[in-house]
Amino acid sequence: MSIQDILQTIINSLPMIGRYALVTMGIVLIFRTTATTNFAQGLIATFGAFVVTWAALQWTALSIWICLILGMIAGFVLGLLVDVGLIRRARNITPAGKQMITMGVMMILVNLIPKIFSKITLNNQPGKGISTNILEFSLFDIPLNITENGLWAFALAVVLLAAVFAALKYTKWGLGVRATAANETVAQMMGINTRLINAFSWGLAGALGVVGAFFTGIGTVLNVNLMSNAQVFAFLACVLGGFSSFPAPILGAVIIPLVYSFAGNPKLMGPQAGIWQNLTTFVVVLILILIFPNGLLGKKIIKKV
Repeated sequence: MSIQDILQTIINSLPMIGRYALVTMGIVLIFRTTATTNFAQGLIATFGAFVVTWAALQWTALSIWICLILGMIAGFVLGLLVDVGLIRRARNITPAGKQMITMGVMMILVNLIPKIFSKITLNNQPGKGISTNILEFSLFDIPLNITENGLWAFALAVVLLAAVFAALKYTKWGLGVRATAANETVAQMMGINTRLINAFSWGLAGALGVVGAFFTGIGTVLNVNLMSNAQVFAFLACVLGGFSSFPAPILGAVIIPLVYSFAGNPKLMGPQAGIWQNLTTFVVVLILILIFPNGLLGKKIIKKV
């Protein structure tokens, strides 16, 4: 591979990094605040992506950005409802039980989304995008390119994640999230409204996921499996980076798309690279997890008896 091939492969992975990082952040937010692995994250995000396309078709005068905001609101509300209506009422259930609840939500959405958005699914409507333009530029006099949609996906992910991390560090909500993540009982004793913290975390996770789903669905036929790969890779990113902090899973969400992009490059892996792309990615990630069982940035927790 030439330097140009390597740089172009990295550039090609940037949109995927942005999409997966947003979904990963949603998963880790929920896990850290409610100790729940949300298997419905991908379907909540998919619901929001359908709302974006529905709004764009229903109100053609609306900007696609306004439609995206409407989709994010829908994802926020749906995430909020899952917490308030189900997870909050299952406080005394084991973590495995909460996971089963999210799987139930996933099954409900799998069947509900095609019914609600029947016109989109029956007509095989592709997701709406921002632009089909390809931007060409040079880096160290090396010609490279990226789609405008892909650039927006990565740039918007960076902005949103930067805003979330800034909020986690400098706002009262962030302090409440960090306290709840450390020990929910102690946080309640300190006067922190953990119910509000958890509800907002579920809502924010839903809204972030919608942005990832929106850019995933651009130009492709929308269906309930839109975010299946993103859901799996986001969970892998959390395990690879480590669940013990908020930034660690984002590192995993950067590494996995890079491995995936290079694994699918025929100049590196041969003409049959695409066939083995998923397998190669999973094998590399598995090896990294075996080497770093607590995650790349995870820490082994030692409990004193």
